[in-house]
Amino acid sequence: MEESNMKKMKRIISAALTLALAAGMLAGCAGSSSGTPAASSAGGASAGSSSAERERITVRVFRSKASHEVAMDQMDVFKVMGEMFNIDFEFDNPPQENYTERLNLVMMETELPDVIMEIPVTDVLKYGETGVILPLNDYIENSMPNLKAEMDKRDGVEKALTYSDGNIYYLPMLDETPSGNIPYIVRTDWLDQLGLERPVTIEDWENYWSLVKTTDLNGNGKNDEIPFSAYEIERLRNFCTAWGVLDDFYTDPTDGGKVHYGPIEDKYKEALVWMNDMWNKGYIDQEIITTDYSAFSAKLAQNIVGSFAGPLGGMLAAQNATMAESVPGFHVAATEPPKGEAGVQIHTNIDLVPRAVVGATITSTCKNVDRVVEWLDYMYSAEGQMLLNMGIEGTHYTMQDGEPIFTDYILNNPDGLSPKQAVGTFTIAQGTMPSVLCFSETSQLDDAAVLEAKENCIIPFLEESNKYVIPGTLSFSSEKDAERRAAMADIETYVDEMVMKFITGREPIENWDTYVAKVKEMGIENVIGIYQEALDAWNS
Repeated sequence: MEESNMKKMKRIISAALTLALAAGMLAGCAGSSSGTPAASSAGGASAGSSSAERERITVRVFRSKASHEVAMDQMDVFKVMGEMFNIDFEFDNPPQENYTERLNLVMMETELPDVIMEIPVTDVLKYGETGVILPLNDYIENSMPNLKAEMDKRDGVEKALTYSDGNIYYLPMLDETPSGNIPYIVRTDWLDQLGLERPVTIEDWENYWSLVKTTDLNGNGKNDEIPFSAYEIERLRNFCTAWGVLDDFYTDPTDGGKVHYGPIEDKYKEALVWMNDMWNKGYIDQEIITTDYSAFSAKLAQNIVGSFAGPLGGMLAAQNATMAESVPGFHVAATEPPKGEAGVQIHTNIDLVPRAVVGATITSTCKNVDRVVEWLDYMYSAEGQMLLNMGIEGTHYTMQDGEPIFTDYILNNPDGLSPKQAVGTFTIAQGTMPSVLCFSETSQLDDAAVLEAKENCIIPFLEESNKYVIPGTLSFSSEKDAERRAAMADIETYVDEMVMKFITGREPIENWDTYVAKVKEMGIENVIGIYQEALDAWNS
């Protein structure tokens, strides 16, 4: 009986690992095809010290497992790095949906994993101040030349990583091309039927929705088209950006960059009046309040939704890839952020510049910190970046005109895996990692609609959006963070309830002042002060 394609691939990969280690063929992410090792003594085995000469150690790593990934102990990149650095990896790799629950249990153990990846950024300072994770300033400065070099290339990274106590507690995932996600998405084939361009202004959106509501665009003889839907009502609430206000804490450049809480601003009230009008006209899916991601995806498959908001890969690319088979001519595309009388276009789900997502932390119980630092720093070297992003040359990619190009194992997988799933069989690069996310990877995995969305609908609005969006790396002292969290637990519950009632008309907008007074009574002004203090410290 013939071996499966997967078994054949495993044999090929095994041979490729040996060749990769013997020939040092892993090139740099920045277009270097010379296979030059890391340029520093922190390059571990690649910098001249044979892994065979050193004691083999065990390194325990905690990280979530995304749905498109195999278990980390099956990934080829960790097999390669294990041999390079004489490390046996032990992974605690819970499913992504169980990560927080599992992390809370792990943090109560006496013997922690050596490395924890993906700690929520809002929890980092807490674990740093209590000594659970190590400050990394000295290691970055003296023992991690590859990471230091990448940080020095990017203005603001060190500032973004430094917490209010002056320490750096995590190693970042950096990005060559910051962008964003979750734009508004529209049926361009329906726009073509109606003779319309993609909506930009609030008036454009209202006109498109009106026509979707009254036209049999799916041709089934029924009046079942839904102008706008989403898998959570927050996607509708984000239309408030057209009024120059965010559905959260934000900074207002027209007010000297002061911190505001959107849901109590008069501009937000104006947005709610409009949303209520859209709701009453039947333009908004009446099930949007209760629809989850799974149910919404099923609704999209019915060919009845005219516009929505969702992830670039999970919805924009996925819809174009799957729906065209059953609906001839089907096509969706992203839109620019909605524009109102305020004249601003703000995309809230953006990669802040500089992008420095939590990649990895080292715990205080790690017994081989120097060896772990050496290994982690390798992941920021040109060679390490190529390995993490592209895999093994000859197996996962080939060099063509000096550029790494994915093979058919990724782009036309013989086992029917999507490109994202195929990448997930050998690396964590489609998730979060302590390395640099390289353009050579993302540009090949993004389909044409995703590339167009980034180029025309997100990136041109990053500069303006950054004036409003508060940095995700903003840090609070443990005391202030506890105070903030306690207040917001009740405030957010009340705000969510009332905003939903204002949109649906169950609460008349005439009761707005009473609502705002209640939110202030619950302590929102104190929380705004906490954010302002943290932002002032960050800016200084």
